[in-house]
Amino acid sequence: MSNNTKKSNSKAKICILGFVLLFVALYLYIYVVPRVSDIFVETYIAEYGTLESGVEADCLFVRDETVYSAGSAGKIERVLSQGKLVRKGSKVVTLAGTGCYTEERGVISYYYDGMEKLLTSENLDKITLSDMEKTRADEFKVHDCKKNSVEAGDKIFKVVDNKEWFLAAWLSSDDAEGFEAGNNVKVDFHDGVCLKMKVKSVTEENGRQKVILSCNRYYEYFDKYRTRKCKLIRSSRTGILLESSSIVEEDGQKGVYVKDKFGNYNFTPVSILASDKGVTVVEKNYYYDDEGKTVATVKNYDEILKGE
Repeated sequence: MSNNTKKSNSKAKICILGFVLLFVALYLYIYVVPRVSDIFVETYIAEYGTLESGVEADCLFVRDETVYSAGSAGKIERVLSQGKLVRKGSKVVTLAGTGCYTEERGVISYYYDGMEKLLTSENLDKITLSDMEKTRADEFKVHDCKKNSVEAGDKIFKVVDNKEWFLAAWLSSDDAEGFEAGNNVKVDFHDGVCLKMKVKSVTEENGRQKVILSCNRYYEYFDKYRTRKCKLIRSSRTGILLESSSIVEEDGQKGVYVKDKFGNYNFTPVSILASDKGVTVVEKNYYYDDEGKTVATVKNYDEILKGE
């Protein structure tokens, strides 16, 4: 074999080897390097849901109610059941054979606690945090007046005005943010009931914000509870839930990085609806910008790049 032939074969082998090495390098660059780098990249899946922004608070029940007492001793029979809505002039109980009638409309209750004259709508401005502290004292009790016989002066029932009743809560300035007179809010009583209420007033009291909420909806236990731990929900928005730390800003636009099917992370603009405690809810699929243009945004189950 001539020297020229040997040189040609060597060059061919070098070219083939170079091509193979190039192919391997490209393969590593396209398929392996991204996968290795992904090991150090944290992501999460965006999901559709509801974000409720609120605060847990001890709430004082305030209502207008009239307590009826026995005029004499005797056996008592109840004609109407607890929670019954009655009109004026309704017979509630029979005491020693004589009927006892209501002087106003409202809901019948057989519970009393001795705070009925103090905690009324007329005294809303005068009620203080110390009044709620009284209801936490060991001697404070909610009494049940369903007895078979009574003595003169014993409480026998009360009528509660259900047209409007109130909750009072004392919050820090930060927790009270977003509660403004006239705003509608929701209250979760942690017993399966969540009611819409209205902020009646917000006033300062010894460094705290006294928030008064009013309600004209029926709640089964509104006549029995005097205090209860509730969640006061200032806002409730539905959309795609994101980790607030993953939201960045580019050229004045808020957005997140969404992973596509090729493994690339693309900046995707978002329209923020609300944020609370590290979670942000944004519009899903698309939204309209200030100029009325349609903007594609995050979707349910998008893979989002976590923030640092």
